[in-house]
Amino acid sequence: MKKPVVLAALALLSLTLARGELRIFNWSEYIPEEVLQEFEQRYDVRIIYDTFEAPEAMMAKLQGGGYREYDLVVPPDYYVAELARSGLIRPLDHSRIPNLTNLYPEFQNPDYDPDNAHSVPYQWGTTGIAYRQSEVPGGVDSWAVFFDPEAYKGPFILLDEMRETIGAALKYLGYSLNDTDPAHLEEAGKLLIDAKKRSLGFADSVGARSRLLAGDAAVVHNYSGDIFAVQEEDDDIVYVIPKEGGTIWVDALAIPSQAPHPDLAYEFINFVLEPRVAATISNYNYYASPVQAAEPYLDAELLNNPAVYPTPAVRARLEFIHDLGEATVLYDRIWTEVKAR
Repeated sequence: MKKPVVLAALALLSLTLARGELRIFNWSEYIPEEVLQEFEQRYDVRIIYDTFEAPEAMMAKLQGGGYREYDLVVPPDYYVAELARSGLIRPLDHSRIPNLTNLYPEFQNPDYDPDNAHSVPYQWGTTGIAYRQSEVPGGVDSWAVFFDPEAYKGPFILLDEMRETIGAALKYLGYSLNDTDPAHLEEAGKLLIDAKKRSLGFADSVGARSRLLAGDAAVVHNYSGDIFAVQEEDDDIVYVIPKEGGTIWVDALAIPSQAPHPDLAYEFINFVLEPRVAATISNYNYYASPVQAAEPYLDAELLNNPAVYPTPAVRARLEFIHDLGEATVLYDRIWTEVKAR
């Protein structure tokens, strides 16, 4: 007679423990441990935190069943629409995220996800060029450093991210980084194949910044915050947005469609939109915060740095990467050819 009671008690204990667990899938080195610990203590939960280095890996993981495994995922802006179309993330209930009002107006209705229907901005930044000024006489102001053999002959690394890197070649050629003209994409592919042959190869953002810091490469293509972080260790490193323009991007928080603990996911989203918490995140990873109410808590050198918060003149040269729908297959083909050569 006692066995059913014991089994019921164990089932209840298991359910209780499950509700006290939050599984997050995010880019590496993107949130301070103290923020995770504060959430754990406040809500008496345990966070399981897995990381990825490229959005393609994130997408593959979700498609392979991660949409049932994780409670939160942090995709780049241009993946949000595809994730929503694929049924991998759920529509958001804004009544459960009152801190949405803390966002800058421009992030409350972004083009990539109108009305924040499926996602909430987490961090934003730019993608450009980092170099060692002691090894590049005259400095760098153009994507030509990668794509013109006469412009620079030293060691460089390309970013291992399809849309960013094909986009850089397109910008150098004078096209939009969202161009879908097959002829223009072929041009970009040829540039990248040639650049790859002259380079030290491809690397993810963490790998590229580490090799720049170690002195293995003098020039790298990378995300802004990754470079600002290593500038703290070596003031010989400079970050620039090329004169041809580059990428402005947003990484967003989204809840997978079959997240096991959606209630905790909503709590976490609302938590990171708190002004002090949002500032702690940006002060740690050197990226710009989409939370306007965080400004009083941001380090002054971060908030006043035009490389972090670009001026309107620089913003005018930047583009968001768009979801291209079926045209993405063209990019996939070009990228496959580049990586294979």
